[in-house]
Amino acid sequence: MLVADKSSLEHKIVYLLCFLAFLPLLPCAYIISTSDMDFLSSSTLIIAFMIPSTFVARRCFIRVTDTIERIGLQLDAIGNEEFNSWHLAEFTSGRVTNLRNDFEKLSNKLIDKRFEYMHNESFLSEFIKELNLPILVLDHHQQIYSTNHTIESLLKTSANNWLGKHVSDLGLSFEGKTWQQNNETPLGQRFEVTHHVLKRSGRNYQLLVLFSIEHQLRANEKQVWQRLIRVLNHEVRNSLTPIYSMTQSLQEMKLAGPLKPEQEKLEKNILQVIEKRSLQLLEFVENYSAFSKLAPAKMTQVLPKDIAVRMQAIFPKLEIKLNLSERVFLADSGQLEQALINLIKNAFEASENDGKVIMQWQQDNESTLIDILDSGQGIANLDNLFVPFYSTKEQGSGIGLIISREFIRNQNGDLTLKNRTDNLGAIASIQLQNFI
Repeated sequence: MLVADKSSLEHKIVYLLCFLAFLPLLPCAYIISTSDMDFLSSSTLIIAFMIPSTFVARRCFIRVTDTIERIGLQLDAIGNEEFNSWHLAEFTSGRVTNLRNDFEKLSNKLIDKRFEYMHNESFLSEFIKELNLPILVLDHHQQIYSTNHTIESLLKTSANNWLGKHVSDLGLSFEGKTWQQNNETPLGQRFEVTHHVLKRSGRNYQLLVLFSIEHQLRANEKQVWQRLIRVLNHEVRNSLTPIYSMTQSLQEMKLAGPLKPEQEKLEKNILQVIEKRSLQLLEFVENYSAFSKLAPAKMTQVLPKDIAVRMQAIFPKLEIKLNLSERVFLADSGQLEQALINLIKNAFEASENDGKVIMQWQQDNESTLIDILDSGQGIANLDNLFVPFYSTKEQGSGIGLIISREFIRNQNGDLTLKNRTDNLGAIASIQLQNFI
């Protein structure tokens, strides 16, 4: 007979059945003691009583444990969605039958739930296919499991050609906790990607929904153009309105007859004002056109010390710290120096009363960093620094920083401005990534 752990049901059943199996020993002992039986007769009597009771106890134990195992097998079958497997079918009445009926009810509910889940999954699949939004479903290996018709339209090919391919082939990658779209993508548009996790058959699938940002970019572009047109309209009107007024005054003086000496002097002054305003208007238009004349960068090998020498010649008061920056890097020296000149000039203008301006270099295995530190009052409005034609200077054109940033971006670099934390003033930082 099976001996199980003392805390198990089997152990308790064994003890109970052993008690029942040995219970016939009591009448045997009584008969033997009262009848004065010999050893052989006593043994025969004990065996005659013990064999049936032991057999019955063992059969009871096997029957109980077999029923428990059948219940376990039925639960496993339900867990594996095998709803037509009935391990308790032989019981037609009693508590086990009630338990079997409960299993039947549970199985029917699970069948209904499975059909409901399959229906919802089918509905979701059809709904995704009909949406105009590009949608991807990825498996747990980030391979394309399914797509909708919008993805096919963007790729201009059947979705079957992309099933099983890694999502990186579409220019999508999971960085940090968000999905990002790379520059090299066959989708042809810029998208913002949101994702949701789906569980199916014990595995995680990801649903990627792509929201086009082209409309937002166009709206932003339209807003920039409207803002630019307002600025142009304002500047041109400011120049043309007084010019028109002064020309009208000249015509009226000419029509009134010969000019008097004081009128001739006034005429000369008016013409000088018209000339000056016209030159200012031309300068403004030339500054504006500089945005569209930026030539492609001509990348050459550049040494930090060569740039530093030329900057020192232009700005003798500039303090330069090379910090052992001696590595050759790729840059367009002309555009880089023009950007540096603009930034250093701004730094000296911000550092009033002969304030100190420092240009310091840092290099590592990946980038070159050029910081220009001034000792002014810092930047009050960081948000508007790169807004076209915005300037805090009385005579500023508002495009110097814009052009400087375009010079740096033209070389795959970046220009940022922020206030200093160690002292009063600001820091203009140029970072170039393209090392030899």
